[in-house]
Amino acid sequence: MPALVLARHRPTLGDLLRGAPLALKAGVALLALVLVAAAAWLVLRRADPPGQTSYVVREPVAFNLRAGDVLVRRPARGDELLHLERRRGDLFLQSFAVAPLALAPYRGEAGGVLPIAADREIEALARRWPEFELVQEGKTRINEVPGYAIVFQARLGERRLFGREVLLPEPRPGARGGARLLILATPAAGVSRATEVGVRGVTKTPYRTFRFGVTPP
Repeated sequence: MPALVLARHRPTLGDLLRGAPLALKAGVALLALVLVAAAAWLVLRRADPPGQTSYVVREPVAFNLRAGDVLVRRPARGDELLHLERRRGDLFLQSFAVAPLALAPYRGEAGGVLPIAADREIEALARRWPEFELVQEGKTRINEVPGYAIVFQARLGERRLFGREVLLPEPRPGARGGARLLILATPAAGVSRATEVGVRGVTKTPYRTFRFGVTPP
């Protein structure tokens, strides 16, 4: 009977174990099963959950996140790196966008300069939307990365608009770069107040899964 394994590929693991104690053979077989199971677990872990899509941006800021498929990727606006949006026909419902964050030089922790950067963002938001009203602002965390959140409401045409902007520096000492997350929603999306933006509904998933780097958890 022809050899199933060419001579140049020998010795195989079977050759090496031939004549070995039964306990050693059982141990090797168990290890092989563990390795196969671990590989399968990694593949499943990296697969997107049903109804969700993973997004990875590599530069100028590397980050990744997941979002429900009802949030459709649209062309980026301005300096945005990623823009996801949900509409009902032509009616805007909600969106999730990521843009670069650039901080001025500072000493110590980034938390000390974030309120100053937030003041400039609040002024920009007030110029962008009529009837802008700041609801709350303060420190926040996304996956253990400290940042600063601005929660607001305004008008989008004749409709109420709710929003949350998060300034999130990269988690390394002295970092001046990072990401600005801007989440917008209207009452038609099932959001009734500004503090619910990013906390409930389809924008919750990208908000909670946002991470710096290109490797998902």
